[in-house]
Amino acid sequence: TLGLPLAFAALASLLISSCTVPPQGRLASRPASPKRPNVIVILADDLGYADISAYGVKRIHTPHIDAIGDQGVKFTDAYAAAPVCSPSRAGLQTGRNPDRYGFEYNNGPPERDARLNLGLDIGEITIAQALKDQGYHTALIGKWHLGANPDFYPTNRGYDDFVGLLAGATSYIDPSVPGVHVADPPNSSYPSKAARSQHTAIYEGAERKLVHNETEYLTDYFARRAVDYVSARAKSDQPYFLYLAFNAPHDPLMVTQKYYDRFPHIASEQNRIYAGMISALDDAVGQVMAAVKASGEDRDTLVYFMSDNGCAAYIGGLCACEPLRGGKLSHYEGGVRVPFMVRWPAAIKPGQVNRKMVSNMDIFPTSLIAAGGALPKDRIYDGVDLMPFLSGRNTGSPHEALMWRRTPHASIRKGDWKMWKSTGGKFTLLFNLKADPNETTNLATREPAKLKELNDAYEQWAKDLQDPKWPSRPAIQYDVCGTPFELPI
Repeated sequence: TLGLPLAFAALASLLISSCTVPPQGRLASRPASPKRPNVIVILADDLGYADISAYGVKRIHTPHIDAIGDQGVKFTDAYAAAPVCSPSRAGLQTGRNPDRYGFEYNNGPPERDARLNLGLDIGEITIAQALKDQGYHTALIGKWHLGANPDFYPTNRGYDDFVGLLAGATSYIDPSVPGVHVADPPNSSYPSKAARSQHTAIYEGAERKLVHNETEYLTDYFARRAVDYVSARAKSDQPYFLYLAFNAPHDPLMVTQKYYDRFPHIASEQNRIYAGMISALDDAVGQVMAAVKASGEDRDTLVYFMSDNGCAAYIGGLCACEPLRGGKLSHYEGGVRVPFMVRWPAAIKPGQVNRKMVSNMDIFPTSLIAAGGALPKDRIYDGVDLMPFLSGRNTGSPHEALMWRRTPHASIRKGDWKMWKSTGGKFTLLFNLKADPNETTNLATREPAKLKELNDAYEQWAKDLQDPKWPSRPAIQYDVCGTPFELPI
């Protein structure tokens, strides 16, 4: 492994040598180098900022997840590309805001997804395609949710290996297995006792082999497959990219006795099950990190942990309103600000806490440049390479502003200020997040100049966006920490 000075010199050399634009925006192949990092992206599903212990909220103890930040960097102000599953994942996969290519709303439910052939635009380059072009072996274990038909199937989008679900949710385990606990609260999107269908099944490989693992808890299964993958790839000189996209703790609310028994002090059945699901996720992360260490490639493995959006607050009583207000679907901080940690022992000093704005869209360029690649020049990338900011070579902020559009809602964070508005004029909210991180005081009428500044910046950005390629499903109405909203999906 290169030491830090040599690593940064090598990176600078690679950036200089990447000035030639690959034809048609594709990425020029480079010879494999054992000094480039393996890359693992661990993505949680609907995991809220207050659902892990890393950020000071002690609802659920998550030592293995927290350790990634302790051994690298923990970001306090990290954002998803969207406050809902599939557009957020599209932003992670492409390094680009999903509204640039019309991925504004979820592409589900799965029957509509298949019938209307919805998915991630085939003109978009995925992180798997980009790293594969750099000589990496690529694998997806877990939830895809970016299209189920052949054009969008993971092995046709850059992944050499795939096992997981194509839809947004599925059953974790056969509920008749002894010791399984389930809950079906109002607004749950997937009933806990619903059997898997052809649209919500677990598939493997390019041939779509149907996987029958209904008697094994799905979080445990994905962890086991990831451990096997890491262990197997350690025997090869080829670097690898593993996208480990857990569906936990997305509903249905289901957990096995092992994890349920850890929370006897939680009186609410649904919340006890939810805590158990997160504890299972934490165990799974620990197993994968142990496999990385055992592989002998720990120092040279770049690991990200992140959630795709905030907690599913439309399930009443499930989510915390502190320290962040709101949850999934909303543009409050609790909907878009998410846990995010990065660990790379060869290049990232441990124990960092970074308070600058970052995004899940940064994973693409950070990983590609670390792998020796360069971003195509034929499209706008909203993500940035985080390594100069983590090394101290750049003391600024990776992003001056971040924006979101999910018509009829739009929002922007610029510096310490946040605007969220209805494009139809129903409401306009303005918050100073430094003074009011819980977004309790609307300053829209008191700070007209600041409101205009943010609104003008948003409107300028929105000029480059495409119209949505498909409509939202019927909006969900729920009280977002006491304030009623109608929110698109």
